[in-house]
Amino acid sequence: MTRDHGESAFSSPDPLLCGKTSDDDTLWKMTWECQERPKGSRWLVAKGQQGHLLVPTDRIRGIECPELVSGAYSDKDHNYWQWAWDRANDWFSKPPWGTFGLGVNAAGSRSHDQLHIHMSVVVGQGVTGQLDKASAAGTVAKDLSHWRNQLTTVNGWDGQTSKTDPRSYRVVHTDSLDFNLFAALHDFIITPAGEKMADQTLIVIGAGGSQKDGYYLLNSRKDLTNPPAVRGIGYCDSILICK
Repeated sequence: MTRDHGESAFSSPDPLLCGKTSDDDTLWKMTWECQERPKGSRWLVAKGQQGHLLVPTDRIRGIECPELVSGAYSDKDHNYWQWAWDRANDWFSKPPWGTFGLGVNAAGSRSHDQLHIHMSVVVGQGVTGQLDKASAAGTVAKDLSHWRNQLTTVNGWDGQTSKTDPRSYRVVHTDSLDFNLFAALHDFIITPAGEKMADQTLIVIGAGGSQKDGYYLLNSRKDLTNPPAVRGIGYCDSILICK
């Protein structure tokens, strides 16, 4: 991936929120660890420290870029989540806990200012089971219109001490990823709640052993609480390997 790939034929994205092609970000300039880039694609798969990353070849700083919601990168040709899931299916044939996950960190919790979706072969042991139980108990939304109000505590891990790390997430179950997840987050949570896209983490976890079981979409931010004793989080490391 080079800076030349960052020019968009569709619009002139806001350089403050979406970045400039002249920016000096390591991930944006990266070419040497590219694992896969099909001819004509708008993305590449790069190797992370653990797992892989799906990286757009357009210049997009991160989740806060409004062009992801409505603009140059918002149509079906830029469904980065679906691409990431499809590619993870090929890269991770046997995830240790039966499924894998995808995640994007909040602006203040990431190490690179180029949009990248973490493709994680490791979803924390027991996380899917917790989500299944929450769904059975009615604390997982069944449609996007209820996503904002359905909060669930998920026990992940503390990366520094390996202790259990309970965090608050808004969770919804969907049958497919054939829609714009960034726009859904914006329209069903950010706008009605008066929050900022830059503060959000967004995670996708398979709800079962195959795509017919659908997906859990998890959203959180650092100041999200449910109940007040359980904190939210701005990054996906608590329940995925996001490095």
